[in-house]
Amino acid sequence: MKRTRSDSAASAVKAMVNAALPPLPLPEHVQLRETDHPFWEGVLRARARDEWTESDLVVAAQLARCQADIEREQQILNYEGTVVENAKGTQIMNPRVTVLEQLSRREMALMRTLRMGGRIAGDARDQAGKRAIERKAHQIRTELEDDGLLAQ
Repeated sequence: MKRTRSDSAASAVKAMVNAALPPLPLPEHVQLRETDHPFWEGVLRARARDEWTESDLVVAAQLARCQADIEREQQILNYEGTVVENAKGTQIMNPRVTVLEQLSRREMALMRTLRMGGRIAGDARDQAGKRAIERKAHQIRTELEDDGLLAQ
């Protein structure tokens, strides 16, 4: 099968078709919390729609949960501060700092699994071009919906 160049008319049409489709569904056997959904949508937008496999979607859900956990822990840490007082009255590093470091390492590992951080497998220029075209198509769709020119 011949690959389509990312800067071709066919790729632009495919990106517009993909942008018009509803978001990819979460695999049935995977659960997300309400707070995970914005992260899920963001992770899905990081790739062109036709790049996702079912196993990638499972890892994407894990990444979304991890990112939501990072955000929640960071908000609490912002409130508590990085230095807290223990039961003996001694100033110590807030244990949430360690939790955030562990979550950040997990996030990076999941992103590597999905090939989302750093070099893309395959022709990086072609994949990046497809992703840029699809992001632009999503932006156009949102503008059309906001103007009432496209049914939601």
